[in-house]
Amino acid sequence: MKNAIISTYYCLGCQEPSKSECKSRFAYDIDDEDFYLNFSNDFNPFDFSNITDVGVSKRKDLVFGKIFRLRKFIEDKILGKYDNLLHIDYSDTKFARSSKELFDNFHQSGKKIVISTEKNCWPYLDSVSNWFETKLPQKEFFYVNSGAVISNTNRFYQILKELELICLNSNIDFWDDQGVWQYYNLKENNLSKDLNSEYFFSTAELDETYYKFENGVITTKFGTQPYLIHDNSSFSLNLIRKI
Repeated sequence: MKNAIISTYYCLGCQEPSKSECKSRFAYDIDDEDFYLNFSNDFNPFDFSNITDVGVSKRKDLVFGKIFRLRKFIEDKILGKYDNLLHIDYSDTKFARSSKELFDNFHQSGKKIVISTEKNCWPYLDSVSNWFETKLPQKEFFYVNSGAVISNTNRFYQILKELELICLNSNIDFWDDQGVWQYYNLKENNLSKDLNSEYFFSTAELDETYYKFENGVITTKFGTQPYLIHDNSSFSLNLIRKI
């Protein structure tokens, strides 16, 4: 099985980070040739002038970079070359265990896709509930987090195309790319979610009761030892500084 890791990074007028910088940042153990950066330097969160129509979401940069540009990147660089892929956020993720073993685990599961979750819903639960005109349940690690997704390549590519259509054919402000994934999961196609952080550990708004760190190993309160740490948001545990 051929596997690829992809991360999306964009900034205005900057240079693309090197493979060595990325390897140090993420601590992956796959071959360098199988790591890819979906890189752009013609837009940022404050300059949308080069962003095409992506619908009404506030964070057009995230929707453009992590859905529209990512779909085109996979089409050009990944499709037909790799069986599976892992897409991870650039600024706040790092492997706590072997990335090769992560792919092995995913392959053995027989699943087509697994998406990470986090403690609370983002966008805020009230906002997401308003999209459906119904009150959604408050459950920890129930709602998706788009910062880490492992998937069969063809399946991921098809979902990105569906996400594009949702953006273009809806008048909902999804806020950002995660809002689009949230809507897709709740409305269009219930995804296989990492409910107990077997694969990914998103640490936003968690405290020290949610994990143990012993002998360099992170064990969550679910008893799992996640492969990837995602210190999403400014209210995170900053675990990537410890591993």
